[in-house]
Amino acid sequence: MYYFAYGSNMNFAEMKKRAQDSKYLKRVKLEGYKIIYDGYSLNRKGAVANIIKNMGSTVWGALFEVDDECLQSLDRYEGYPKSYQRKSLAVQDDQGNKYSAIVYLRKPLTKGKPSDKYREIVLQGARNCGLPEEYINNFIET
Repeated sequence: MYYFAYGSNMNFAEMKKRAQDSKYLKRVKLEGYKIIYDGYSLNRKGAVANIIKNMGSTVWGALFEVDDECLQSLDRYEGYPKSYQRKSLAVQDDQGNKYSAIVYLRKPLTKGKPSDKYREIVLQGARNCGLPEEYINNFIET
């Protein structure tokens, strides 16, 4: 099955800790959503990535292949079903191919600032996946 990562799970080192047998496939985008940093994570000492519906916006991220064991591990990490929910959404690669992928998202909370360490993990993940530089500059770094 496919999994779409848009936050710290784009970071290859972080993803290997959480879902050891996952396999990165390619960068993809999710239309009609935007990335925000909201809520507060005690572990991360700041706001964390989330996506919310927003027509005309795009979230770039990573497409991974995962098995049931990886999915269970990600469920635990993401706090499913208490913190984040799982949805199956259509993502698209650079060639226009579409994939139905599992995505974790939650109801929006108060927007906040991520810790420098967390932002650096997400930034490294965006670079691991070769996300567009303009997207990184506008949505990951700022």
